[in-house]
Formats: sequence, C-alpha cells, structure tokens
Amino acid sequence: MATHISIGNLSGDHQFERRIGLQTNKLRTIGDLKVALVGPLGLPRDRFDVIKMSEALLCNDEELLTRSVWSSKIVLVIHPPSRPIFDHLMTTETDMVNGEYEDDQRTVMSCGHGIAPATLYEYCWNQLQQGDLEFKCPAMDEFRVRGTQTTCGAIWTLYELTVKAQLSQDERILFEMKLSKNSLIKMKDVQECPFCRSLAVRENVKNDRVRCINCCQTNPENAEFCWQCLRPWLTTNSNYCGNLSCSTASGPKATQAILTTCVSKVMGDFKRTSPTVRACPSCSVLVEHTSGCKQMTCKCKHIFCFICLRPWKQKGVSGGCDYGNNCDPAKCQTI
Repeated sequence: MATHISIGNLSGDHQFERRIGLQTNKLRTIGDLKVALVGPLGLPRDRFDVIKMSEALLCNDEELLTRSVWSSKIVLVIHPPSRPIFDHLMTTETDMVNGEYEDDQRTVMSCGHGIAPATLYEYCWNQLQQGDLEFKCPAMDEFRVRGTQTTCGAIWTLYELTVKAQLSQDERILFEMKLSKNSLIKMKDVQECPFCRSLAVRENVKNDRVRCINCCQTNPENAEFCWQCLRPWLTTNSNYCGNLSCSTASGPKATQAILTTCVSKVMGDFKRTSPTVRACPSCSVLVEHTSGCKQMTCKCKHIFCFICLRPWKQKGVSGGCDYGNNCDPAKCQTI
C-alpha cells in the first residue's frame, strides 16, 4: 500500500509542489528515496537533494530514513542542469582547488584566480558546513614567507558566488540559510543541540543545563545537554553535567557532586551494585567504570578494586582484593 507524502522545493516553485504515493516500506535510505522521486520529478537524481531544514544541511544518500521524514513535508534543493561561464569571465588560469587535474573550463574570480564553477560550488558549500561565515580564496601564493607558503585569502561575496557558480534559486536560499545559522551559532548564548542540531538558546547565562525545545517534543527523555561540553546531561544536579572531561567537573564541590549523584550499576558477574564513578583512593582523581571487570588502574598507577576500593592484591603482599573475593561495595566517598 502506498503512503502519500508531500514534497516541494526550497524556493516554493509550483512545478515541484505535490503529493505523491510511495511504497515507503521498500525505502531504507535517502538514496532510495531519491531514486523513487526521479520519475515523479522528471529529474535525474544528481539534480536534486533532500534538505534537513532544522540544520540547513543536505542529506547524504547513505542516511537511513526515519519516521520523521514521512511525517513532514520533504523539501528538496534543485540544482541547475549545468553551470555555464560567461565569455568575459573565462580564464586559462589553473584551477585553484583541483590544479591541473581539472579539465572543465574555469571562471576568473575577483582576486584573479581561476576555478571551475562546479568546484566553486562544492568548495564554498564545504566551507559553510565547517561553520565559516566567509568564502575565502584557497589559492596558494607564488611567494613564500619565512619558508611557509601562504594562501590568497581574498573574500568573495555571495553575489559573486551566485554569478560565477551559477547557483540555482534553491542553492542561493540554502547558502543564505546556512550563513544565518552559522552566524547565530557564533553568537553568545546560542548553541547547536548535539541531538537534533537545532539551535538552542540559554536563557540563564549561569546555568549550563539546557533543555532543547525541539527534543522535548520528539524525545523528551533525552532532551537535556551541557552547554560547556555539548554532551548529554547525566546527573540530577543542576550545576554539574556528570561528564568527567567537562569543565563543570573541576573543583572539589563538583567532584563531590558527581560522586553523590552519579548512577549505579551491577558490576559484571559479582552481582554487586556500585556507583559508576569513584575517586581514586590514592590521588582522588575521578575514575569512571564503563565496562570490564572490577580491577581498576588509575592514571597515578594505583591499582584498586572499583567495588570495595581496597588495593588490588599483589604477589607476596598480604591483604587486598582480587577476582575471587566477592567483596561488599564501599559507600559513596566524601572528598
């Protein structure tokens, strides 16, 4: 049975606005979806891409389809059939990205360097995906400064890119969306949610515990993340996220809070419940148990039992814990 879905392109062209029936149970990836859309659109699959509106990013063909794709309108970016060069902009300059391996005709940029229009589009889009706010010429200068080769670094405008890469209307809108998103991310108190990639605003600059509004609707049990390390918020404490590598985990108060609020788990075959985070009995550095047995080696080289916190039994030395000892868990530590 076919599922009817709504599709359209980014610029809202009526030519592509429609509802079509697809056998969604046979589609697994974005690539499968694009193949299924070739007929209804009347375009080859390299002429369009599916866009993630919340991220202003194009979907990869290998990405798996999710229910959210079918529950909302599928928005497409339509690419131009070709990227011709105006006669007065043609140049014999070597392509600044692909060098002598580029066989396509090149267009001259405002800085004097040459590049093929398709390569220009791909290069600038990659810059945006890396979070850049400007399009800078990557051509290598002919001279060297103190033995290091420098790049041209000239800044191209979006208008110049539109003309010389022959951007379609959809591509122009896509670039504007991504530029705006990159600009917002670089602003203070705006971060990209690590779960859904939508923008999250921190209302209280002193609170690193942030709840993503978008995730609250789609996955409320996994909607909180740390503003500092951009990882899931693991503790019930409002000041410390529970990720040991995070800056919020520094200081004695944070250390004690993590030891007190960390979750517990059953340790392997010993059937003993122990906190997942301990402080090394020798140097007090926090150690997290992720997998494996109860024997733990700290960075300071101290070897101890993660359950009872006693030193690990050594040959010729009396006392200590070992694998044969079904020890009792030590209580939550106080630093």
